[in-house]
Amino acid sequence: MTRNFRLLDAAIAACLLVAIFQLVPLPAALRMRISPAVVSLDRAIHLDAPRDPALGPPAPLATDREGAVEWLTVAATVALYFWSARRALEHGPVRDAVRTMAIVGGIVAGIALVQHLTAPHSLYWVLRPVSRNAEFPFGPFVNRNDMAAWMVMGLPLAAGYMLARLDMRRREGRLNVESAFDETGMWLSIAICLMAAALVATLSRSGLIAGLAGAAAIVWLSRGRVERRGRAWLLGGLSLVALVAAAYANLGALMVRVGETIGSGVGGRREIWTTTISMIRDFPIAGVGVGSYQRAMTVYQPAHDFSFNHAHNEYLQLLAEGGVLMSIPLAVAIVAGSAAIADALRSDRTPTFWMRAGAASGLIAIAVQNLWETGLRMPANAVLCALSFAIAIHRPSASPVASQERERNADVRRPKRPAV
Repeated sequence: MTRNFRLLDAAIAACLLVAIFQLVPLPAALRMRISPAVVSLDRAIHLDAPRDPALGPPAPLATDREGAVEWLTVAATVALYFWSARRALEHGPVRDAVRTMAIVGGIVAGIALVQHLTAPHSLYWVLRPVSRNAEFPFGPFVNRNDMAAWMVMGLPLAAGYMLARLDMRRREGRLNVESAFDETGMWLSIAICLMAAALVATLSRSGLIAGLAGAAAIVWLSRGRVERRGRAWLLGGLSLVALVAAAYANLGALMVRVGETIGSGVGGRREIWTTTISMIRDFPIAGVGVGSYQRAMTVYQPAHDFSFNHAHNEYLQLLAEGGVLMSIPLAVAIVAGSAAIADALRSDRTPTFWMRAGAASGLIAIAVQNLWETGLRMPANAVLCALSFAIAIHRPSASPVASQERERNADVRRPKRPAV
């Protein structure tokens, strides 16, 4: 695999530079030229706003400086983590990273299920969320949709690890029930079922749709890698996991939430999206500033019994906060990253393909959920997304040890056996 990540890395760095630029104090005239609507926003938010905006002191484009600094800190940390993980995976086995993620996911899902059953309004049984609107925290997350976001990325990745193990056994000629469900296979199966059960138990509508998208993606990516019989086994395994997870579903509560979605128009999100679009129209070039959505929205949202603290759509919120300046490099990063993932999937003929496919499926799932939520704003979800991205596109090392492992895993020694 010969890939160049320069365009991708440059686009990620450009996004961070735009965020830094939004924090730089600019002369009042230049600030007004970039964002003319900032004058009315300043007057609505700041009591000490100058009467003549052109004579005001230098100020940053970001409406909420503290929020922008927090966003930039998290984003820079996640970017560094992605670059480090991608480099580390070049020299270390991917399965170690995926195995650790599966263990953590299974443990967190198990604890979350027990905690939600015994103390549904608390975090870890003793902590109560500060927000009064947080009626249904789940696991370590105050918002159940954020918990679902972690699971829709973790589930396909763990499933990819299971498929990679099965593929390895097949290539070694010892694929049977005993080898497939050895000690590692058993706890991995349990972890996958627990994560699926936790996803269903969240009753997150966006999470369930994203979970289905992730499952469909891994089946679609298996085209050309498995025979018809193999795909039937894959569908059967996914169906079995879904049945186990369904046992933890509160069907009555789920039907109520579906009814709310139908009755209120995409779960009440349409009004939030419409208001966000108004903000985008007023700040098309540089946005209101990363991390500044909630503060700026206090001026835009109509009278309501709750505040619009996020856009319930990651793409709209990024456009509102970053404008065209942020959207262009972000779009480049998405296109370059998608091309790198496609190249890696086409080139990988080893069992590692399945872990790449699982990571890619998780990224597709979170991209679908982001149509309704902003789960990647949570640092834990952003880190898992970065890890999945690194797994999907990492470039194997050319060291002798790594080369020997790839040769052992590859199917070049068995040219007559169909590739999986």
